[in-house]
Amino acid sequence: MKNTSKIMAVTALTAGLLVGGGAWGYQAATVDAAASQTAGEKGKTATASKAKTIRVTQSGITLEVAKAQFDGNFIDISLNRSGKELKSSFVHKGTKDEGSAQIEHGSIESIDGFINGKSILELGGGGLGQRPGLKWGPVAAPESARVLLTDASWLGGKGYTFPEKFQLKLKVKLTGVDKPYIVELPMQRTADKPVVLTDSLTKQAGNLTLELGKISLTSTSTRIQLIGKGGTTEQLFGMMYEVVDDSGRQLDWLTAFGTDVNNKEKALYQDIVLPPIHGDAKSITIKPFYPEMEVPGEASGAYKLDADGEIVKNYIEELEMKVPLK
Repeated sequence: MKNTSKIMAVTALTAGLLVGGGAWGYQAATVDAAASQTAGEKGKTATASKAKTIRVTQSGITLEVAKAQFDGNFIDISLNRSGKELKSSFVHKGTKDEGSAQIEHGSIESIDGFINGKSILELGGGGLGQRPGLKWGPVAAPESARVLLTDASWLGGKGYTFPEKFQLKLKVKLTGVDKPYIVELPMQRTADKPVVLTDSLTKQAGNLTLELGKISLTSTSTRIQLIGKGGTTEQLFGMMYEVVDDSGRQLDWLTAFGTDVNNKEKALYQDIVLPPIHGDAKSITIKPFYPEMEVPGEASGAYKLDADGEIVKNYIEELEMKVPLK
């Protein structure tokens, strides 16, 4: 049962990456979903890391850390690449149809993360839902990439939690460069504490129950814990969420992870990180839905799109939650 649940988590949360030209990579088998960042400012102001600029040059290609910030919800790192005769994007913009197509010279091939000298794959016991997750992907500039890390503290068990202060090392492998780039980053949680909302809210639709565990707000991100119970594994893991504020502004996902392996009740704990909520928002609404697949009945693959290129969503109105912001 545990193995089945893990596979369903990967399928449900990453299927969206197969459409829209997204090119996101993951350290080993982390389970994630991602989208672009939007502006906002709800929560206390966070102070970005002002560490000394870090540059590493090998084989004529320079890697630079433009930003490294830990706001308590997640770690957000910006990498820039420079060099002569670089024809490909920093993040390879492949699609699922390319199969094993060759990644061009100078593109990111892999990124491994280490905290205080230990691989993140070994932290928290090393299991999915217990260790930190690491992902990377493109931004608007072709010579830049974004690296995001989250811990496992909101997944219903005793998973790894980022310390307040630690040494983060990234080992970045670029195609065509023999040695990986080693980037050492001293990380410290920003001084201002997040605004945490802990008022529980529960909705039910038939035998499915959805509970809002908690929300953490900063000026740089929004973190939401949702707990699903009842129904079948397919029903729980197949459900996705749209989050909008009271002015209709939608918050796209930055990262998301879901697992049911950390509790005996097999409840699905989901940890979702989104961009910050706009400062004038008085509430947000969490709208659960089932996406329609391009091939009916399939559990993975491309989503079915409407005439505007948007995913066709079947909303579950009974599970919709309106959350006031304090």
